[in-house]
Amino acid sequence: MTTVRLRGRRSLRAAVIAGITAVLALCAACSSDNGASGDGGLTPFAFQTSWIPIVEFGGSYVAHHEGFYKKNGLDVSILPGGPEVDNMAAVVSGQADIGLGSADQVAKANANGAGLVIVAAGFQKNPLCILSSPAKPIRTPSDLEGKKIGIPSGDTANHTAFAEANHLDTGKITTVPVGFDVAPLVSGEVDGLYAFYSEQPVAYEEATGKAGVTMLAADHGLDVYSEVYVVKKDTLADADKKASVVGFLKGEILGWQDYVADPTKAVELTVNVYAKDGGLTIAQQTKQAKLQMDLLVTDETKAHGLFWMSTDGIKKNLATLAALNIPADESLFDTSLLTDIYQGKNTIS
Repeated sequence: MTTVRLRGRRSLRAAVIAGITAVLALCAACSSDNGASGDGGLTPFAFQTSWIPIVEFGGSYVAHHEGFYKKNGLDVSILPGGPEVDNMAAVVSGQADIGLGSADQVAKANANGAGLVIVAAGFQKNPLCILSSPAKPIRTPSDLEGKKIGIPSGDTANHTAFAEANHLDTGKITTVPVGFDVAPLVSGEVDGLYAFYSEQPVAYEEATGKAGVTMLAADHGLDVYSEVYVVKKDTLADADKKASVVGFLKGEILGWQDYVADPTKAVELTVNVYAKDGGLTIAQQTKQAKLQMDLLVTDETKAHGLFWMSTDGIKKNLATLAALNIPADESLFDTSLLTDIYQGKNTIS
């Protein structure tokens, strides 16, 4: 599902993958050095994130800094995303061995022949939410009726699907095109707006001194996994490359386990090391890190481990994709790697 980003920065998750066909045409000519042995016998491995360096990737920073990837035989390069980076194309072209995206983004790419598969899901709940002020809170879908709602570019389909899923009368909801910040809500131009759960609420509180009210679309029938880990299907057909992906996921899980136990280290690494020139603050990133817990940790991850993809969760994803008119089936997901990694447990060490 399309989601928006803080400070007016447009997420590539909002776009159908531009130029994916052209990238595929070039793939035969593309080659990667990632199969070569690195220093100390480590295998180079490129990880493409979905956005610029922020604590959204804090568990990965912990894994990198603490040597969890190296523990699993990999020399991992973390490639930042951003408004000019097509993270799915990076995976398709071989520039990255694994990348982050959202399930709808992957399904759209596959509709253009990308041949990608999701092997793990970082955000169990999609971060798309409706943010409102405490003076005029929107706590349930029916509260949207009679309100003026800001819809950033790219979220129109999400709004339509959300209204249909909750049997809302769209004629009773006034929609207003907005940008990608909280200014219209702060000024009272709108009563609510579609937002990214762990970012815009922080900006709203900074601007007003009050916590906003958030309603996750995922809690009301509209959800797809986000921050999913994506590889080419061909990668899993190669024993050595598949082993590297498994090693990466093990290191990644260790980093995120530490994050969930205490995000302090992840916040410090984000602000002081991995995004040291990003103008971020400890206070701001700590708030975001705590909000992300609601997306990362669910009853399913408590039972089976972080990044888990259950049969029920996949069914819900496919139902939402169908509501968004995005073609997909069960082959979009491969749960075998996580099953082998966890071996029936809910943590690894």
